[in-house]
Amino acid sequence: MTSKKDIKILTQLLDLSGIKVISHHQYKGVGIILQIESINNESICPRCGKKSHHLHQNHKSIIKDLPLGEQQVFLEINKRQFKCQKCQKPFTPILTFCRNKKKIY
Repeated sequence: MTSKKDIKILTQLLDLSGIKVISHHQYKGVGIILQIESINNESICPRCGKKSHHLHQNHKSIIKDLPLGEQQVFLEINKRQFKCQKCQKPFTPILTFCRNKKKIY
């Protein structure tokens, strides 16, 4: 079971602005998977600049991170998609810690 202390330490080690670790799992032969999520419940529409907190959809992605010793590390993130109340268009906030079109497993 994951303790709050473990989660806090992993979040500090990961050191990604606006991101927190919510759980972790270690799989033999695969590596460590850290489940992460944004601490923000809103995002800014790239079209009009208005803040939106209206959640439209969720998409889970797994991103390969740098290894920790000999263990591969993967970040499982819930990429939330918001819907702008002004534009009426959905948008996904940009993940500043990875490049667009990064290889996703």
